[in-house]
Amino acid sequence: MKYSLRKTPSHLHLAYKYGEQGGGVLGRNLTLEVESNLLTLDIDLSANLRARNKNSPWFVAANHLVKSRHKLKSLQCPDNLVRARLIRTWEQIANPRLRLRLDLGEAGWFMYEVSPHSLFMGGVQLDVRDFMEEQAEMQHRVLASTTDQRHHV
Repeated sequence: MKYSLRKTPSHLHLAYKYGEQGGGVLGRNLTLEVESNLLTLDIDLSANLRARNKNSPWFVAANHLVKSRHKLKSLQCPDNLVRARLIRTWEQIANPRLRLRLDLGEAGWFMYEVSPHSLFMGGVQLDVRDFMEEQAEMQHRVLASTTDQRHHV
């Protein structure tokens, strides 16, 4: 079952391991897919990479995420509506597990195992427990093998 948590843009804050500077991005179309006890929160970040101003903080932060995807430590969403809907679903499921899928359009997508907790000032923070997989790596392999085949012909 797939639920829409928010369609309009929501500001998200990214934090990284090893003291790397975080940044803010805009997330759109936040959806929650429920399969048994597995919840997948899907967030579309692709608009950040399509910014005309390549110096905009959202463009810079989205590019940093692509380069440092393995170092992501947490994602904060200050939106109380998203928090309420996520927690309501979380509490209805026995032994829930949560994954986070960040969609960056042509740059691919990244999947993380996360654990949620409410923030004191409102919103929710998703702490990354494990980097699971990425589509970008698979795309690069396909492109590399296609390029190699052209050179051998």
